[in-house]
Amino acid sequence: MRVLGIDTSTLKTCAGLIDDGKDIASFELSSNMFNSEELVEMVGDIFKKLDYKLKDIDLIAVGIGPGSFTGTRIAVTIARTFAQTLGIEIKGVSSLKAMALNYEGEGIILPLFDAKRGRAYYGIYKNQGEIENLKEDSLKHIDEIMEELREFKEEIVVLGPGRDVFLENLQKEFKVVKYKDGMIHGTNVAHLGQLEYGKFGGDNLFEVLPNYINPSQAEREFGKKTRC
Repeated sequence: MRVLGIDTSTLKTCAGLIDDGKDIASFELSSNMFNSEELVEMVGDIFKKLDYKLKDIDLIAVGIGPGSFTGTRIAVTIARTFAQTLGIEIKGVSSLKAMALNYEGEGIILPLFDAKRGRAYYGIYKNQGEIENLKEDSLKHIDEIMEELREFKEEIVVLGPGRDVFLENLQKEFKVVKYKDGMIHGTNVAHLGQLEYGKFGGDNLFEVLPNYINPSQAEREFGKKTRC
């Protein structure tokens, strides 16, 4: 199975291609700006450099967040457009779980994405033959995250953008390992998409939506106006 994986939930735009479970290409672009054209061009570059055509893809996997409101929307919109235009299957996956795939060792895996004001998007995972979710992806203050971590007695493997913001707090109480590769890769998204597609099948195109967890500022402001 040929799987294209894309993600824009963090300040990194990434795209990756796998074929029969093997990594073929992985492109990343770090930026403080999200641009749909960048992602489309990145995908185009992958196929220009390789002996593959976009129409040969069997599945497109997309990171649905949680993460940046604007960024996550871009990848989801492009993935849905590709799937509909090319008539291929689509699978939405957790961006945090894709991040957790970087680490294959033992211990509790804590992917974090700084959400400012002491908060983080996070998930709690463990490698038990495959990555399993111990706590549902959420958005909480670091104090609340630490409260959840207290039930685990193993070392905490921390990865993800902005993790350094929280390391001092975590190291006061836990044995923390700062994993060297803490970012999302397009190939991670592709592998996770293939795994979950094998278990659950493809998603309904119109039900692949960004996992915002909590409403955006614009949505909150709109809600205030409608209640007035």
